Amino acid sequence: MHDTWTRLIGPAGWRSVVAPTGFAIAAIGLLVYDHLNKRITEIFFWLTLGLIVAVFVRVIETNRRQSYALEEKERNALNDQMTGLNTRRQLETDIEASAASADDERILVLLELDGLQTYNDRFGYAAGDELLLGVANQLVNAVTPLGGRAYRLVASRLAVLLPAGHSRLGEVVLAATAPLRDDDKDLLIGSSYGEVTIPSDTADVETAIQLAGQRLAAHKERQHRSARRQAKSVLMATLGARHPELRDELRVGVYRTISLARRLGVDREEIDDVALAAELHCVGLLTIPEAMLENEARREENDPTTIRSYPLEGESIIGAAPGLAPVANLVRSTCERFDGSGYPDGLGGEAIPIGARIIAVAVAFAAMTSPRPFRGAYSAPETMAELRRHSGTRFDPRVIDALEAELSEEAASVPA
Repeated sequence: MHDTWTRLIGPAGWRSVVAPTGFAIAAIGLLVYDHLNKRITEIFFWLTLGLIVAVFVRVIETNRRQSYALEEKERNALNDQMTGLNTRRQLETDIEASAASADDERILVLLELDGLQTYNDRFGYAAGDELLLGVANQLVNAVTPLGGRAYRLVASRLAVLLPAGHSRLGEVVLAATAPLRDDDKDLLIGSSYGEVTIPSDTADVETAIQLAGQRLAAHKERQHRSARRQAKSVLMATLGARHPELRDELRVGVYRTISLARRLGVDREEIDDVALAAELHCVGLLTIPEAMLENEARREENDPTTIRSYPLEGESIIGAAPGLAPVANLVRSTCERFDGSGYPDGLGGEAIPIGARIIAVAVAFAAMTSPRPFRGAYSAPETMAELRRHSGTRFDPRVIDALEAELSEEAASVPA
């Protein structure tokens, strides 16, 4: 009954209807007095009375609508509209309740869906929402029997709060991420998590969330490094088995790529991606029939469409590994030309990633200074002259200048 009256009179209680009610009573009283004293006509009396009642009813209806709007706002503040999970606000409330009781020890687990934005970009946001909803449902099913609750903090970060005595973190995370392993989606999206015990580790709400976030970031970094190493090892082993003659050439190309990237001021964090892209830039050749690759000098005369597809194939192969999306993007652009005549996207100038421009020069230098079945290796000066000839058309002049300066320094350091 109390809730009904609260909804009727609005969120401010009786204070919101005291003034309108007083106005209505005074107006009706004055109207009746004037009517009884024959100062106003019958029709005017009833019209005025109807207007007063309509205004009063309108005030009550407005209050009722405000009450429902506030209730809806409160529900939205505590529940995520897309997944139906609890929100960060509810999580903070629940952590405070747990921290207040030493006997109610709980474990907070933050779960990050790595690569969700990339998945959205590739398959569309509707597909991403469907995947996220599947993870949310799995998470609820996993934690509810354990007496826990599930939350959504931001776009790709979820959380659970579990009783410490019944927590099985590995099982919870595996169950929650089950949708990621359907239809090979695990090749596109990974997951990492961090946990904190409340109140043993901390009883402060913000500290608990931050500490769990730090542990999640550390876990993600370990996974990232491990995934990169494993993906690199598999791809290099496969490439080496089919093209063993490229091993020495790739080592030279990677060395030149790293030295040029440092000379040109590429950030340390990016150099690792650029070096790995240089090492894996020809992985896409694995998709091209061997017969087309036998005569290197006439490759594109055989089937230019197939040959020119290998940067895209390389991007697809490398991008399937968690944590290698930046490397895959660089590999895609390694066949672009500075004047815009390259492929697959026809990029030119500064539109080509600096890492890809560096790789193009470095691998060309390594290829020309390596022997081939149909020719011997070119000397460094001969190679430099040929690269200089294509400066501004095929290659970035700034990278060519950097390579020339590097070779000059190397030559000067050699004893006469």
